[in-house]
Amino acid sequence: MTKSIKPRRKPSQSRAWMTASAIQDAFLISLVENGYERVSMRDIANVAGVGLGTLYLYFPNKESIAAVTLRGWLRSLASDIEAAVGAVASQTLRGMADAMVAADLERMYQAPEQWRVLLLLERRITEPAVYQEMFQYFVGKLADGFSAAEDLPPDVDLRPLAFVAFSTMNGIIRDTMQVLDVMPDRDMLLRVVQGAVWGSIASMLGHENTVSAQVRPLRRR
Repeated sequence: MTKSIKPRRKPSQSRAWMTASAIQDAFLISLVENGYERVSMRDIANVAGVGLGTLYLYFPNKESIAAVTLRGWLRSLASDIEAAVGAVASQTLRGMADAMVAADLERMYQAPEQWRVLLLLERRITEPAVYQEMFQYFVGKLADGFSAAEDLPPDVDLRPLAFVAFSTMNGIIRDTMQVLDVMPDRDMLLRVVQGAVWGSIASMLGHENTVSAQVRPLRRR
């Protein structure tokens, strides 16, 4: 990723927030329609309905717009997952894991074209340290949610558990978005990913039968 990834101006008023949001929306529209190489600052300004000079007041280059847009979408997704896990009525670990997958897929299927190009762009422009930071942000949110599970075994180290659960989900769904030309049936994919995630959690907890497993503790060493 280039060094100039931060916006020049952080919006502090509602009108400024609207302008910054319109610029990011315009970038995403141009990205879907034209691909990253063909997106220009002038194109973004035209789609956003702002002058080129105004655009440069907010962002120094398209790399900066790309980074901010991607980060915003990912943080919004993390918030949705956090809310879904926290709203599980049963408060079981399995229920929370299933809710995590359902929330992630819900967002992906709402805007598949946008997510496809953003995830491909993430691989292209994101430095390893930035990617690791965002990944750990998701893991932290999930670990916090799992901590409220009523059937959580004592002495479980939640960070590794959340890491494995999120990694399993993230790998299957992200590869599906980026590799397949046609999205599979949503309900089928939901069942597959939920089963895979619970299988990884059950393995971490020491279960032999991941289908009917009852929770047993994984103690810290």
